[in-house]
Amino acid sequence: MFEKSLTDLIQGLRANKRNEADYIQKSLEEIQSEIQQSDMHCKSTAIDKLNYLHMLGYDTNWANFNAVEVMASPRFGEKRKGYLAAAQSFHQETDVLMLATNLIRKDLASANAMEVSVALDGLAQVATPELATDLFDDAMAVLGHSRPFIRKKALVCLYRLVLKHPEGLHALAPLLRERLDDPDPSVVSSAVSVICELARTNPRNYLPLAPKLYQLMNSSTNNWMLIKIVKLFASLTPIEPRLAKKLHGPLSQLICSTSAMSLLYECIHTAVVGDIIGVPLPVTDSVGREIDFAELCARKLVLFYESADHNLRYVGLVTLAQLQARRPELVVNQYETVLKCLDDADLSIRMRALSVISGMATRRTLDRTVKKLMSQLILSNTIKLQPSSSLPSTSNTEYSGKYNSETADSDLFALATSATGASLISARGSIVQSRQLAVAGGPGPADSPEYRLLVVEAIVDMCARQSYANLSNFEWYVAVLVDLVYTAGVDVGQLLGERLLDVTVRVRQVREFSVRLMRQLLSDCQLVSRASAGGSAAKVLCTAAYIMGEYCPLLPASSEDVAMLLPSCLSSLDGEQQATFVQAAIKAYTNWLRDVAGYWNTEVWELVRAVTASTMAQLSDLLATRTGGDDDGAASEFATELPLQVSSRLRHFVEITKAVSVATSNPSDNAPQLCLELHELFTAYELNPVSIAAQSKVPLPEGLDLDSPIGGPIPDTEHIVFPPPPPVSVHSESRRRGSQSSGGRRQRKGHKNEAFYLDDGRDSHRLADLPDVDDIPV
Repeated sequence: MFEKSLTDLIQGLRANKRNEADYIQKSLEEIQSEIQQSDMHCKSTAIDKLNYLHMLGYDTNWANFNAVEVMASPRFGEKRKGYLAAAQSFHQETDVLMLATNLIRKDLASANAMEVSVALDGLAQVATPELATDLFDDAMAVLGHSRPFIRKKALVCLYRLVLKHPEGLHALAPLLRERLDDPDPSVVSSAVSVICELARTNPRNYLPLAPKLYQLMNSSTNNWMLIKIVKLFASLTPIEPRLAKKLHGPLSQLICSTSAMSLLYECIHTAVVGDIIGVPLPVTDSVGREIDFAELCARKLVLFYESADHNLRYVGLVTLAQLQARRPELVVNQYETVLKCLDDADLSIRMRALSVISGMATRRTLDRTVKKLMSQLILSNTIKLQPSSSLPSTSNTEYSGKYNSETADSDLFALATSATGASLISARGSIVQSRQLAVAGGPGPADSPEYRLLVVEAIVDMCARQSYANLSNFEWYVAVLVDLVYTAGVDVGQLLGERLLDVTVRVRQVREFSVRLMRQLLSDCQLVSRASAGGSAAKVLCTAAYIMGEYCPLLPASSEDVAMLLPSCLSSLDGEQQATFVQAAIKAYTNWLRDVAGYWNTEVWELVRAVTASTMAQLSDLLATRTGGDDDGAASEFATELPLQVSSRLRHFVEITKAVSVATSNPSDNAPQLCLELHELFTAYELNPVSIAAQSKVPLPEGLDLDSPIGGPIPDTEHIVFPPPPPVSVHSESRRRGSQSSGGRRQRKGHKNEAFYLDDGRDSHRLADLPDVDDIPV
């Protein structure tokens, strides 16, 4: 019978590219017929073709039993095809594996070295926990084989078996020590590789092998084996610190003499991770000078991150970051080189360079580093510059001229690379996220959201590190935070809000400048419109509103601040943010009243009346917008829908405006006393920042027992049986319902003055009908 060989199958596939599926289906039918033949040559040829089709993605598990039959062939060529099929298609749940146990054991004990070799290869690929347990001793017996390549394969196979049968590690450990003295270097290298891989789980088990490994490191010339030994010592040195002093000499010699970059990296990495650089022994560099070991490692690392190979630059920066954690003074000298890596086209290299450069920040380098990172955020496709005449400059230097789209990029670059300690963006316009690419070149590394997030976090961390130890100009820092609001391009509103609030509260000298910038943020219509969707802008504006309300006396008061703190997007914010805005608006309103009371006249009286009326109307509009109804019943609907803290503050604001409206109902030459004293409700006592550890320093008063209950014991009502209610007649029930309806109205009317009562909205009333401000409980 004529049969196709593997060569015929491949040629047929190339000749039938248009109907390849039909050809393969026909070939599979032929293979199914051939594999049932009793002729082992025909069967092995069919298995060989199945191996090729398996590599093309076709399922061949239906021929697993036939693969075991071919594995049992006495001819080595056929046996190899069977083992290849098993390695490709067998898995942990293959049921015919139990039939292969004695077959593999027989091949492991064969006098033919080639059969032993193919059995070791196949066993390493198809081993299961049961198969590893049954054949572990047979594989260990092969370690004494006369052929070096068999011993080498046996070591690798035993490593795979140990992963499935961990109990065999105790018997394998002495044999691994013996193989380290093997006369063949390839066997020794395999033993070192197996030990290195096994030491990943528990390095302490291989600490007794340290003397022999140390001897091999001093005598071997095989770079790949040296790499494995050095990596193994990197995991052993933290367990046995005395190894650091012992490895100091050999590692320094390898670092100075080797030209292999892979070995040089492993030596430097081991010296840093194993704290060998901390050994107080000098080393001799290439020109014969005695220098510190850590300094030698730092100099050699320059070869990595100045290399043209991306992989070498990456691993060099990784090791430099590890060296920075132990000897930061050595890394500072590499500032210029690492700064250039921030412009690398590889995103992973940029991220590593960013982690290193953030740790190099000092008073001298902070300004330059921040400007570099800010320029990357600006000169990207994520954001674009749009004209905004309403947004003043946050810079310390004035910038003249009108916005021109043709020169926007050059102006933006000039701002980004400015040498002054000024804000980088807001001098020319507002930055908003662009839904389309601003440049046709496509996104670059600086457009990655992960990278932009790391850049913002690095800028904030460098500036705020050690309680702002690196800062000399706090106004510059606040301006940078405001610029990040526009240029970040990622959701960092919470972080920026916390930093803005922290520096404003901590540093008194920067509060006035900070309030001025917060006013600019709140007056930016584009930013406010983005806040209606939540996210980063809403969190920043909430912090800006708090700062504006808390420190509004530091700036000249303006009636526009009140309207600015009650934006139209207020109803789309969450409850906490709404409460912050309303409270800040109350403070800004009362501060403005106190300010205008100092130069009271008829015009001021008219202005106060107009602003108060517009504020009440704005509150009514907010309530109506929130409830979707008209002004009638707005307050009661508002109370049922909004959180208590928001409704309470809005009610307070309404009562304050009512009181001012009553006090200014008639024109007078002198300002009403109410306008002068209202703001004292919020500024009578100053709340200073308190340290986290302040509470622990407060002494406990004598006689105070914090563990004793405040009141008496609470009675247990779980097992109390209450009597049934008395029967109710029809007439008493009708009288009860009538009295209940009239009494319910009286009860709701009486509850309206309570602080925590939420009206159900059935008794709607106007803002003018709310209780007087004197009736509000304090």
